[in-house]
Amino acid sequence: MRSGLVLLVLAALVPVLAFAGWLVARMADTQGAAIEERGRHLAQTLVVAVDRELTAMSSALQVLTTSHHLEVGDFAAFHRQATEVLRHKDIRRDGIHIVLTDTAGQQIVSTRRPYGEPLPTAASAAQVVRVAETGQARISDLFSGAVARAPLVSVSVPVWRDGRVANVLSMSIPVEVLAGLLLRQGLPDDWTAAVLDRKGVFITRTLAHERFVGTPAAPDAWALAGGRDSGSYRHTSRDGIPTFYAFARSAVSGWTVSVGVPLATIEAPMRQSMQVALVGGALLLLLSVVMTLAVGRRLSGPVAQLAAAAEALGRGETPGGTRTLVREVNAVGAAMRDAALRLDDGATQQRMAMQAGGIGIWRLDGRTGELRCWGRSGAILGLGTGIVEAPVAHWIRNVPAGHRDRLLATLHPAGASAGAFARGDFDLEFPVEHPGGETRWAALRGAVLGDGGPESRRAVGILEDITERKRALEMQLVEAEERHAADRRLFAAIIESSTDLVAALDLDLRFILFNSAYQSEFETIFGHRPQIGERLADALSHLPDERGPALMIWSRAVDGERFTVVHDFGDIRHARRTYEIAYDTIVDGAGKRIGAFHLARDVTERERARAALTQAEDTLRQAQKMEAIGHLTGGIAHDFNNLLQAIGASLYLIEHRVTAPEVLEPLRMAVKAVDRGATLTQHLLAFSRRQRLEPRPVDVGALVRSMGGLLERTLGGTIHITAEADAEPWPALVDPNQLEMAILNLAINARDAMPSGGTLTIRSANAPLGDDDRPNTLPPGDYVAISVRDTGTGMHDEVAARAFEPFFTTKGVGHGTGLGLSMVHGLAAQSGGAVRLDTRLGEGTMVTLYLPRADGPEEAETGRDPLPAAAEPARPACVLLVEDEGLVRMATATFLDQSGFRVVEAASGAEALTIVRGGEPVDLVLTDYAMPGMTGLELVRALRAERPDLPALMVTGYTEVPQATLAVEGLTIIQKPYRPDDLVARLHAALAAPLAEAGV
Repeated sequence: MRSGLVLLVLAALVPVLAFAGWLVARMADTQGAAIEERGRHLAQTLVVAVDRELTAMSSALQVLTTSHHLEVGDFAAFHRQATEVLRHKDIRRDGIHIVLTDTAGQQIVSTRRPYGEPLPTAASAAQVVRVAETGQARISDLFSGAVARAPLVSVSVPVWRDGRVANVLSMSIPVEVLAGLLLRQGLPDDWTAAVLDRKGVFITRTLAHERFVGTPAAPDAWALAGGRDSGSYRHTSRDGIPTFYAFARSAVSGWTVSVGVPLATIEAPMRQSMQVALVGGALLLLLSVVMTLAVGRRLSGPVAQLAAAAEALGRGETPGGTRTLVREVNAVGAAMRDAALRLDDGATQQRMAMQAGGIGIWRLDGRTGELRCWGRSGAILGLGTGIVEAPVAHWIRNVPAGHRDRLLATLHPAGASAGAFARGDFDLEFPVEHPGGETRWAALRGAVLGDGGPESRRAVGILEDITERKRALEMQLVEAEERHAADRRLFAAIIESSTDLVAALDLDLRFILFNSAYQSEFETIFGHRPQIGERLADALSHLPDERGPALMIWSRAVDGERFTVVHDFGDIRHARRTYEIAYDTIVDGAGKRIGAFHLARDVTERERARAALTQAEDTLRQAQKMEAIGHLTGGIAHDFNNLLQAIGASLYLIEHRVTAPEVLEPLRMAVKAVDRGATLTQHLLAFSRRQRLEPRPVDVGALVRSMGGLLERTLGGTIHITAEADAEPWPALVDPNQLEMAILNLAINARDAMPSGGTLTIRSANAPLGDDDRPNTLPPGDYVAISVRDTGTGMHDEVAARAFEPFFTTKGVGHGTGLGLSMVHGLAAQSGGAVRLDTRLGEGTMVTLYLPRADGPEEAETGRDPLPAAAEPARPACVLLVEDEGLVRMATATFLDQSGFRVVEAASGAEALTIVRGGEPVDLVLTDYAMPGMTGLELVRALRAERPDLPALMVTGYTEVPQATLAVEGLTIIQKPYRPDDLVARLHAALAAPLAEAGV
């Protein structure tokens, strides 16, 4: 135990000591890095100090270059002035002198010698020449002075005269000056600082100055510093000392200042810290081990007492109490004693429970393979109560062979070593044949304990007689099977009585189940009564067209697909119906597919209703579409009529003002163009149901016969025309002129659809209420159907869907306006009927026009009564012209004025009322109907309220005015565009009517 405690202490302390050592090393590294950073900073500081010193000297020289003595060439006076400057405190240094040279380097003045003594050429003559050539100040590298005979550096500046360099003024500096500068920066004792010129030659050094001045730096060390303005590196000095060097290069002189720190100085904190850490850690470990051994001695006694108590508990004895100095050991000993008492109580309770419940207890030893049993185990196994411990085979000898092998295989798996048995919990039920011949059932339940080898593993459990429970369970199973059979019979009865069609097929598509409804329906639609076990392919062998789709759908189901279809099945010779069928797969208890079934329902009527609804919706959408297009084309026709009216009136005026033939011929062509435009607008108005109609009873058959010659001339000799009619045709209520135009347009379209000739059939027939062939959109009532059928090319569905749209045509450019069928559609709708298009590509087209039946017989058309002659007026008649369209109003007013009328113009109904109420002697009102604010009809009513005898004519582009209103108001409607002569005649007739009534 003591060694374990020592290992525990070591395991706890060693990581702590290692971490502490790592922290010490990190701190030492940080201190070393701080020293290196201080060296770099010091190098930068020294560079600044040297640059400042050299800059001060250069500034002093620059001031001297402006000396008056130099300008006048008084070199003796300049010698005195330079000597005085050297005494200045800012540049006063021992050994510093000023030298004036010419541009070739010959000394003229030197403060080292009295003025007038001969002077040699300057040792830095090359620098002097360079300054003279460039005109810029320059600082030299290290050289030996020609007069001083000592290592020097110099600062040289040019002396300018008349825009050129006349002389060079230099200040020579002994290297001792720079050495003193370095020493004044306060370097640590073991640190060194040095200044090297641009060639890498030592100018000065704080330590061993005399030995290093004028010598070059080591090539490898100079290579490490070359090409960089600042940096650091490690190198061994000439003294053999490993040193850290930090350097910086001067931007003023190009010199390099280097600071060296011995590596021993940088690494000293690391060594000291590691020594402290190692010594302290060793002392701490030693102290910990000593204390651990002392504590171990105090704990060994209580632990020994605790082990003795555990051994007593293992023997089934009750351990005595433990009294030690360790409170935890005392608590464990007391808990072990309490556990022993509870185990004793539990054993007593277990014995009593086994006696009360008839349960046996067993224990299997993994080391010996012996089975020990208590309680009623022997009685349950049919062995009596005398046996306590024996091999497993002896205990289960009354168990039948098959079950006995299963027990042995569970306890001792095949291939296991002796004494080994199965792991985990197990629960086995088996029969036992008792000596008296009775067979009872027992249950062996147990668990394997221990996770070592056979010597430490064991199994324990209980043995229970479950005969009565087994018998009760068997009774419950029998009852459950009976209930299940009853449920299946009930389910079969439900399926059999269902009107839905239920059928099931196996994987070979053989019938394995169907209800009576399915069998009857199958026979009804296919003409064959199916039988159980019959193949579906054989049942439909006489109907190959039905067999293929049926087999394909059932194959999807037996392959495991679940789906629903709506499909038509049946032989058209018997019955063909529409079914909604849900397919699914049949699986057995193991989840394996064994077939498929379907549940079908006859949805024929539902699908018909859905199709009818879809057709009605399509018809409604088409009607709405045609209504919208009709509104658009009606508006366009109205505006176009106004333009045609203005153009026609203008052409009329021109025609009556010119007589030149070369003008009249184009003018008449323009008038014809206006007439064709008027016809086009009539077609548009017909489609929009806004044309002016004069419906009357018409004998359609007679009208078609009267058109025979016109149709033959129009269609040509390659078209055979046939007219058919019912024996007693009804009259149709329609405008005969518009009906003739509609039939003619349909005939022309039929001719174009038969380029190689064919047959055109025009048939009129009665369409009474209840006729199934009538369109669904027709209101109730009797109708007359006029159909025009050709044997031409027919139409595609896409073309047929747009056939009644205005301007839609399949003819080439210039071969049709696309308004023929749209005009027919408009005529039918405006007349209270409908039109239907039936076409099939390659078989021809039939257009049927449905018109309402007239109540009375057809009336013969009467000619127009001649207009009454107009009496010669005592003064020109005054016509109040009310028109909101400016062009139409201006053109109409002009030709009315030329026709002898006095015209008063008004742009609105309100303006017309103001004119009449103002006392204007108006004889007749000519007004447009559609005007903003007040319509023409409202204007006439307002005027007649004040002047009931005032004649009025109304012009319009389409029939917004109801016919009944016109009859009550006694108004005459003139359709736009009208000819000016017709309008003038109508005006004269209107003015003459009141005179005729008065007997004038």
